[in-house]
Amino acid sequence: MRTRTSLRKTFRREGIEGFLLYAPSLLIIFFIVIYPMLYAAYLSTWYYHLVRLADRRFVGMDNYVRILSDPEFWASLVKGMIFTFGSLAPQLVFGLALAQLLNHPRLKWKMLWRGLAITPWLVPTVTVAIIFRWMFHDIYGIVNHLLMQLGIIKHPVAWLAHQGLAMLILIVTNVWRGLPLMITMFLAGLQGIPKELYDAAVVDGAGGWQRYFRITLPLLAPVILIAGILRTIWIFNFYDLPWVMTRGGPANSTATPPIYAYLRAFSGYRLGEGGAITILLFSVLMVFAVVYFWLRKRSMT
Repeated sequence: MRTRTSLRKTFRREGIEGFLLYAPSLLIIFFIVIYPMLYAAYLSTWYYHLVRLADRRFVGMDNYVRILSDPEFWASLVKGMIFTFGSLAPQLVFGLALAQLLNHPRLKWKMLWRGLAITPWLVPTVTVAIIFRWMFHDIYGIVNHLLMQLGIIKHPVAWLAHQGLAMLILIVTNVWRGLPLMITMFLAGLQGIPKELYDAAVVDGAGGWQRYFRITLPLLAPVILIAGILRTIWIFNFYDLPWVMTRGGPANSTATPPIYAYLRAFSGYRLGEGGAITILLFSVLMVFAVVYFWLRKRSMT
C-alpha cells in the first residue's frame, strides 16, 4: 500500500515538474498563436471600423458573406496560388538537382559548397526583398545594366511596375530565398538511403538513370511530399517578401491573400472583415496542415 502511495506521489511530482517545464513554451504559443487566432475569430463576427468605433455591432456571419462575395478575395487566392506553386515547383526541381550534386561522392570541398548553399537562408527576408528590389530597379538596377550591356534590351525595363513581370520577380526572389531549405531536406534524405542498394543495383547491371528512378526517387518520395506540403503552407502565408517588394502592386497584381487581408483590415479600417479573411485563410491552411501530418505519420510507420 505504501509502495502504491509513493508511486502516486512520484508520478504527481513528475507531472507537476513536467508541466512547469512546458509552461513557458505553452504561454508563448498561447499569446503568439492561439490568442490572436481566437481574437480574429471574435472580430470576424463584428462590424468593427477603426474610424467609426461608435458603430461597432455584432453582425454574425455577414463579414464572411461579404468577403466570399468579393471578387478581389477570389482574385487574391488565384494570385496566392500562382505565387505559391510558381515558387514551389522550381524549388523542388532545383533543390533536388543541387542536393544530388552536393551528395555526389566525387565532389571536392563538399563542406564548402554545402555551407555556401544555405547562405540565402541566413539572410533576413526583408533584406532579401530590398536587395532584389534594387537589383530590378528600372534606373539603378544591375539587371537592366547587364542586359543592356549584353544587347538583350535597348531600354531599361520597369520590372516591378509591370503587372506581368512583378509576380515573376517575386517568384524568382522567393525561389532564391527558399532553395536552401529544400537542398537541406533533400540532402538529408539522400544521405539516409543505404549505399548497399546502389551497389546491388550496379551488380545487377542497372545504369545511372535506372538507379535514380528505381531507388533514389521512390525512397526520397516521402521527403519530397512532406517538404512540398510544408513549403506550400509557408509560401501561401508569406507576407513580408511581397509587401516589401511591391506592396501588392502594381494595380494589385501581386496582392496575395495575406496582403489582401492587411489592406482590408488596416488600409480599409475594417478589422471585422480582416478577421474574417484570416479565419478563411486559416481554414485553407488547415487542410494543408492535415495532409502534412498525415503524410508525416505514414512516412514514420
